[in-house]
Amino acid sequence: MKSLQIAYQEEVVMLTGDDVLTPEYIQRLYQLDQEVRNTKSSKNLTLKDVCFMIPKVEPSLLKLLDYNDTRVDPSSQMNPALYCSFVESMRKECYVKSILDLWGFKKKTIMALTKEDIVNAINVESDELFGKLKSHKDLLGMVEKNETGHIVGAKALYNYWYLTKNFSAIDMEKVGNMAGTSDWATEEAVDWEGLFLEILEKFSQSKEMFYYAGRSFGDISNAALFQDMDLIVFGVTIMILYVQLVISKFNFVEMRIILGFIGLLSIGMSFVVGSGICSLIGVPYGPVHTSLPFLLMGLGVDDMFIIIACWEELTAEEKKLPMERKIALTLKHAGVSITITSVTDVIAFIIGSSTIAVIVISIICAGFSIESCMKLEKKFNPEWFIPEGTHLGNFFSARNTYFPLVGFDAGLYMGAVNYSHELTNIKRAVDKLNEISNTTENVVSWVDPFRDFVMFNFHHDVFIEPLDDDRFSIFLTKFLMSPKYAQYQGNFIFERELECGVPAPKIKLSTIDFFFKKSSETQQQISAMYQVRGIAENINFTSGDRFATVWSKFFATWITDELIGIEVLRNLQLALLCVMLCTIPLIANWQISCLIFCCVLITMVDVCGLMQRWGVNVDLVSCIGLELAIGLCVDYATHVGHTFLTVSEGNRQERVIKTVTSIGSAVLYGGLSTFIGVSMMSFSRAYTFQSFFKIFFLVIVFGLFHGIVLLPVILSFIGPSPYKKHKKPAVEESELKPLDS
Repeated sequence: MKSLQIAYQEEVVMLTGDDVLTPEYIQRLYQLDQEVRNTKSSKNLTLKDVCFMIPKVEPSLLKLLDYNDTRVDPSSQMNPALYCSFVESMRKECYVKSILDLWGFKKKTIMALTKEDIVNAINVESDELFGKLKSHKDLLGMVEKNETGHIVGAKALYNYWYLTKNFSAIDMEKVGNMAGTSDWATEEAVDWEGLFLEILEKFSQSKEMFYYAGRSFGDISNAALFQDMDLIVFGVTIMILYVQLVISKFNFVEMRIILGFIGLLSIGMSFVVGSGICSLIGVPYGPVHTSLPFLLMGLGVDDMFIIIACWEELTAEEKKLPMERKIALTLKHAGVSITITSVTDVIAFIIGSSTIAVIVISIICAGFSIESCMKLEKKFNPEWFIPEGTHLGNFFSARNTYFPLVGFDAGLYMGAVNYSHELTNIKRAVDKLNEISNTTENVVSWVDPFRDFVMFNFHHDVFIEPLDDDRFSIFLTKFLMSPKYAQYQGNFIFERELECGVPAPKIKLSTIDFFFKKSSETQQQISAMYQVRGIAENINFTSGDRFATVWSKFFATWITDELIGIEVLRNLQLALLCVMLCTIPLIANWQISCLIFCCVLITMVDVCGLMQRWGVNVDLVSCIGLELAIGLCVDYATHVGHTFLTVSEGNRQERVIKTVTSIGSAVLYGGLSTFIGVSMMSFSRAYTFQSFFKIFFLVIVFGLFHGIVLLPVILSFIGPSPYKKHKKPAVEESELKPLDS
């Protein structure tokens, strides 16, 4: 950013229809353009105050130069002082890439246009001066041509306004947002963009106009942080009612309202403390954090049910002990629950009568899920964070429909090397970019035009005989000040400002622009990225800082796609290993620990398999969800496995029945509380919430099934012996006395 200093930012409008090359659409676009240019923002700013400026070439000056009548360039043949006086006399205008430029933005001409006028203009237009800057045909989408290859219609039309982006004047403390997704922009640009969005909202009442501003992604993603507050409130209300129904008894003495609220208060405390600690260590509050209240609602109350069940299981003698001792005994047996419901009785009956069916169902699910896991895609797109129905979401949808083949813009960046001696190396790199036509397209290089310019005007082939530094600087200034080649000024960053008639300053940075071809396959995009990077690495500069690299704003997404699969697999393996290492010393039984590990492993396989069928890819969001899922599903199997070891009476079958009827309902209550907590996310339009809901719904379903159905079935066949009982010391007589005696 420090090297670039000045850049531009796009403000885009897309008109769509059966045929946008009609007077109606062109005139509507003109009205919009005038509104955008002339309306003032809250800080009294107009487009002219914030736009990216380029020279305005008057028709009279074009006629005077008349360079189209000869191949000789006036910048090389005219008297430098005279020519530079012409260049410096040019007024600046806002850089607007628009089809309206074909008619000079003249109202009278545009209002009198016919369909034939528009078609003729778009087919014969050729801007020698601005070339790639003002090419109009690439503004059209879904173009229709006649049998002679001429354009006769189009279904979409782009219009661009460009704002100046001065990186040295940007203060992200003022223009940033809580989501950390705001774009780099000055305060003035952000203020004007607010006006731009207001104008477009007014103009886009129909479904035929789509738009976005530089601040759109940041605004919408930031708003998404708080757009579901109503769901949080509703979820808290439902959770309060659910907790009261589970922990209370239906009489006025044991309603336990205060106890329920205290239990739920821990959720809010966890959220505040967790967010505060993250902020303290440098982890900002972002889009993913918005799902925490829902997750904590589900995860924060399930242990409450286990603790209350253990409290009620205390014997009559234990209930006479001091409060501290009773709490200690409750937490000691927190893996056991005595709550008995009809649901767990049914589960116990299933275990006794249909053990084979449970195993068969588990095997079928696992086999189906393994096959689906093999099809999981590693794919992430930041556009998914934009909710449907927003102006930016609608724009992305329309762009994919009307411009499906437009690729990803990128650039080959070269540093402060000796360009006069490195031109042949740069030429080879450009040729290689053109050769890999299956990967790149629209390569725009200044190297060949510079060689042609010098060759024709000065009869010197720079590829055969390199220029000395002084002559290179002189020729480069003439080249970039030429009417035909001035379009390449944006490909250079100099140590100081380029001046007409003065040898070019030392080059700090230069670029070769190109596009990556669009591909739906993630691996193809990653391969293309490394293929082009290899070209940059093999330029082999021998002078200056030898810097050469390829960059695109889409690289962040592609690198994420590349690494996320490795990270997910590694993190899941480490999490499963931690499950095993933690359960062995805590459960103190290797056989139960292995069975718990198997339940967690099968659950995760089923979750990943059904994820693929449900349309969830492996990305940043699902990666977090899967890692949290392991911690959730291990609870179900651990409670059942531990309780089985504490039941000592009867054979395996009887111990399993006792286990399920004593702890099963508490585990089920915990699973239901988690489901209630995350179910509110299903009503959100946010991608993060939708992904988390799908993952946690699957975790709850398969985790409960494997924990309170499959595991008991397995234990009924190969369950280990119970813990050895140790004789409990008699409760001291003093401890049995009433506390008030």
